[in-house]
Amino acid sequence: MREAIRSLIVENDPETTRLIDLLGRRSGSLDVRWRVGSVEEGADIVRKFRPDMAIVEVNGNPASAVGPLSREFPNLYILALSATREAEYALETMRAGAHDLLCKPVREVDLSIAIEKARKARSRMEPAEGRGKIVTIFSNKGGNGTTTIAANLSDALATEHGKRVVVVDLVMGQGDVTMFFNVNPTYTVLDLARNSGKADPEYIDSLIVRHSSGVCILADPPRIEDTDKISAEQVRDMLATLRSTFDVVIVDTTHQFDEKTLAALEMSDTVLLVTLLNLPSLKNTQRSIELFARLGIFDDRVQLVLSRYLPNDEIPKESIEGILNCPIFYAVPNDYPTVLSSINRGKLLSEVAPEKEVTDAFRRMAEMLVGPATPRGTQKRKRGFLETIFRLERSTP
Repeated sequence: MREAIRSLIVENDPETTRLIDLLGRRSGSLDVRWRVGSVEEGADIVRKFRPDMAIVEVNGNPASAVGPLSREFPNLYILALSATREAEYALETMRAGAHDLLCKPVREVDLSIAIEKARKARSRMEPAEGRGKIVTIFSNKGGNGTTTIAANLSDALATEHGKRVVVVDLVMGQGDVTMFFNVNPTYTVLDLARNSGKADPEYIDSLIVRHSSGVCILADPPRIEDTDKISAEQVRDMLATLRSTFDVVIVDTTHQFDEKTLAALEMSDTVLLVTLLNLPSLKNTQRSIELFARLGIFDDRVQLVLSRYLPNDEIPKESIEGILNCPIFYAVPNDYPTVLSSINRGKLLSEVAPEKEVTDAFRRMAEMLVGPATPRGTQKRKRGFLETIFRLERSTP
């Protein structure tokens, strides 16, 4: 039998607390060990005992109820409790830092589903030997070059470092990843999202399309209306499945803070926050950083990437880290004609301009992410099926 999730309840209504405790004990999946009436008392419990989950009554104000806990304890799974069921309110609660919303009056089936989600999230946060790294490329403003970075960084990781890399296009129905690689997929993220719980490496391999560089692509759905067919929980399950198969999962996201994007950011080992060196872009980036802080994900995972960088005496690069309180991971030099040519030709920068400074920038970014490149002569080549058979025959006495 699986171990029950140790839980804290922050709730002033003793009847609700008693009901959750009863339903949890009946199922054997929830162990309500701590009961308090305020967020401050709850924070003290978390500091001392580190529960697996906090069930928190939001009382119509998710920011004040959930926000303090999510900021101080980014690894704490928070299940918000509310009598309000509206979708907009649920989204507001998620943005405040909750992982899920449980509606009152609490029903046993709803509590069971919420506990199972918490269990999955807990297993995702636990360290795993050989688990792949999730790198999300994000900007809350379009046109900053996030897809250019996702495509060419993944190419450098695959070709220079021999990494198994998959690029996941979460820009549902409007993504450009397949265009950058000039590939025509048969299947999309929608197919994996529907079956991520039972996906094995063979099934995943049947869904992805492989570029000549070795990079695998999991495309966005072709129809805009398919966007709503994938939930945030499915995104979490899908990324957890992919990280168990690939060395690096590169996620290209939309420019809005919807639930699917927030799920990807929450799952990420590294968030590359892309901005330009001009005031409007920096202003939007500051707003992203402020939201990251409220969500409890503004830590050493979040790093700035300056896109289309040109030295600017009016806004020195060196001052940006102090202004935004965020380290600059890399400044990608501005070579718009070369980048545009590669996009229009459906080729990567390494294919059209391997010696250019902008191409070399992605090699350097890859090295900063995973360490020095493997010399080409020492990269292990996977044996083909026939080669393996003949080798076995030669070694048989």
